[in-house]
Amino acid sequence: MKLSVIIPVYNVEKYVIRCINSVIQNDLEASAYEIIIVDDESPDDSVKTIKSHFQDVANLKVISQKNKGLGGARNTGILNAKGTFLLFLDADDYLVPNTLSQIVNQAIASQVEVLEFGAQGVLENGAVCYTLSNSSNALVLDGIGYYQKVRYANSACNKLYSTDFLRNNQLFFEEQLYIEDFEFNTRVFLQAKRMLAVETIVGQFLQTPNSITRNSSLAKKEKMQNDIERVMVITNQLYLKSANQDAFFKERLGFLTATLVVQMIKNQSDYKTILLKIEYLKAKKLFFVNHKLFDRSKNLFRILFLKHSLLLKLALPLYRFLNRKS
Repeated sequence: MKLSVIIPVYNVEKYVIRCINSVIQNDLEASAYEIIIVDDESPDDSVKTIKSHFQDVANLKVISQKNKGLGGARNTGILNAKGTFLLFLDADDYLVPNTLSQIVNQAIASQVEVLEFGAQGVLENGAVCYTLSNSSNALVLDGIGYYQKVRYANSACNKLYSTDFLRNNQLFFEEQLYIEDFEFNTRVFLQAKRMLAVETIVGQFLQTPNSITRNSSLAKKEKMQNDIERVMVITNQLYLKSANQDAFFKERLGFLTATLVVQMIKNQSDYKTILLKIEYLKAKKLFFVNHKLFDRSKNLFRILFLKHSLLLKLALPLYRFLNRKS
């Protein structure tokens, strides 16, 4: 079997039929792939809806478990997959028609451990709001070389992963963690020996007000902030154990540093609270602001505000002015 498509399910009854149909109606023969639905103790009728609509789909199976979050659901998929490659597909997202066979066959032909493909952000009405696409021009690179020269998304959902590669290197997601893709792919880049990028647009990522990064829930915003800091600690521990990868880790940790402060500004933290957090990060040797970031907006924020704490005070009213309600 060529491919296992892993779809975690939690409160996605509105979207999951479209998601699954985008796999079934793609261009891989049914014998070449399987769909693994991981029911993460979903409280709605998602699973009932799936079983009702797809009861005759022989290559679809449902695995139910106690809630472990998105990362824990994906881990269950990894452990139960039979495909040579894995594709993580969130249940509110969907695939572009007639794209699966191309990327799967490219991955097999190139004998890669990871193949990164293009994706688009789409609104509820189908309008495209952003496009991510790049190419390594058929050049297969190791993870660090690929990261420095090609990489274009932190997502786990715009990549094919070799099942054996993940299992053999014990590459699983942290459970109950926001930004789990970033943390997971840090370890993937370190371990990978063969990575390839193709321009083909395959994923359509739905942009909704209830997504983790856009949700107005104070509890979710605070969890996001705490989880960013948690990933900083995990990444720094990995950095201390690794040799000769300074540039890689400083860029990753610099991105997290900028992201954490930006998140605090979004959460309406005052200047004093942010300064106290910065001092705490410095004391823990987690404040990374001297390395250029690939993300242009985060890099500009690093230069203008993080390297000069006095200027940071200007970022708060500026952010609130730019994001004021009309």
